[in-house]
Amino acid sequence: MDSTECGHDEEHQPARKRQRLSAVAEAEQQQQQPQHQEDIEHILYVRWHGNAGQTKLNRVGLSRLDNGVDSLKDLPKELIDSQYPSSRDFPDYFTSADYVRFTPQVECLVLPGDVVRTELRLALSYQGWEYTVLKKDNSLSNSSGGGQEIQVMTAEFMGSDPFMALLGLRMALIAYPVVALSKAFLDDVHQRLLTAPDAFKGIL
Repeated sequence: MDSTECGHDEEHQPARKRQRLSAVAEAEQQQQQPQHQEDIEHILYVRWHGNAGQTKLNRVGLSRLDNGVDSLKDLPKELIDSQYPSSRDFPDYFTSADYVRFTPQVECLVLPGDVVRTELRLALSYQGWEYTVLKKDNSLSNSSGGGQEIQVMTAEFMGSDPFMALLGLRMALIAYPVVALSKAFLDDVHQRLLTAPDAFKGIL
């Protein structure tokens, strides 16, 4: 009997079935490939709470500082130099081997004038899925993120974009030049995510 009559010819399979088989094959191929920490994207969500109950959410990608804070340039470096004139003044999480340091891919954010509370949320993105792994409330008056698993340098300053500068207007800006994560915490969530991504749920 001709194999085409039995439905074994891929060209004669329904398009939806072929797509499903292709998706399954792609997923199996991804699972068979070696998994690395470099495949994980780190994201910091910054949620601002206003005094009238309104909120604003910012999504900021993080880049790892493999060479520490000395590798920072431009505005992040200027903010660190301004706040810590000497490396002897650096907080422990700037240099400690117990932390892995990151910097946001966006240098600064426009800060609304009525923020009373800031919530930080760390998420990991892997194979198209995103997992929340850490949440912290952070007072804007405190330069560190609170807690031992995440420490965040916060810098507020006045500035303007080119258009606003032409109008002579300035705005409140905020930056998070250094985001330091506990190495023990990060190694643990990375290991659990890479070992069993289907079972990894993050936190609710």
